[in-house]
Amino acid sequence: MKHTSPWSLTVLCLIAGAITSRAQPVDQLAAAYSGRLSYDQASATLRFSGSGSIHFTNAGMRSFIWNVPPVVKQIRIARGVTVNGAFHSKGDLFILGEDRKTSVIYGTDEQRWSQSRGIKAFTICTFQNFGGVMTISNLTSLNPRGFHVRGWENVVHAVSCDFLDRRGGHHNNSDGFEGGDGSTVHDCYFESGDDIIKVYHDVTVTDTTIKMITNSVPIQLGWGNYSDGAVGTFRNLRVFGSGGRGAEGNAIISGRQGRYQVTVNIDGCQIENPNGTLVSLREDTMTLRGSITNAHIRLKAYAGEFQKGKNLLTVCGSAEKRASYDCLPPNSPLSATPQSNEGKTP
Repeated sequence: MKHTSPWSLTVLCLIAGAITSRAQPVDQLAAAYSGRLSYDQASATLRFSGSGSIHFTNAGMRSFIWNVPPVVKQIRIARGVTVNGAFHSKGDLFILGEDRKTSVIYGTDEQRWSQSRGIKAFTICTFQNFGGVMTISNLTSLNPRGFHVRGWENVVHAVSCDFLDRRGGHHNNSDGFEGGDGSTVHDCYFESGDDIIKVYHDVTVTDTTIKMITNSVPIQLGWGNYSDGAVGTFRNLRVFGSGGRGAEGNAIISGRQGRYQVTVNIDGCQIENPNGTLVSLREDTMTLRGSITNAHIRLKAYAGEFQKGKNLLTVCGSAEKRASYDCLPPNSPLSATPQSNEGKTP
């Protein structure tokens, strides 16, 4: 269980307070949105029924972000509707697409959008939770300007969603999912760059597929000390593709920097990347614990250049470090060859 410092809690409270003060009422959103929408006060539900863009005047480069007021409890994206925008909230919020493939939250086709403007990508995520519980379900997030999903220490649940970056390029900062203790990812598909699942807190990921494209890191342990004590629990995980972050040896599990002990437990996985490695630990202040069981793994090598940290991970009950493992039962729900969602998504 990860422990939070009083200092970080103070900072988060200040940020959350700022978000609350900036919350934009529904009538302001209606004026800022170029498509059709409606609001049902009785159910506290905002529905986007026509494609369009969010643009709040006088909001500068954050004009596409709707700071959702606490009175709104549900946002719905209709079938066949693309909303160019982002949703930041502090209270409990459910964001639901009416069709997983055609209810789309869109960002930009421009590569390096945040970097070229000098904006920190973690401040302009497509879905950002500053308090309460955020649930994202049955939709597609495409080409985000910043990260796809960020809750930091707040709980986020992602269910039956596709998180995609189809722009190409190396520095889009299109990170996948980051949530606080108790956050979950279920039945999701990631085809995006940067760090996909961040084990910075205790998170659970089930029945999920990750395609490694340019700069993808499926499981990131941390870029700082904040992830110390975190546990990532994975069940029925598929990872495939030929890409990755070359500087990390196209690693499946990567620790970039910091002083921490992080545990990764994977029960049931199908991992194949002809250019990939399993673990990269850049600094000797890192410790990786955990186990991978019921696994089919085919990689180029176990590790690349960086093995400075302490690696206590076992695979198929063994501490032996190999490029390939096979202890996947024949009746596993994981197929022999994972399939891309390409062609089925926007």
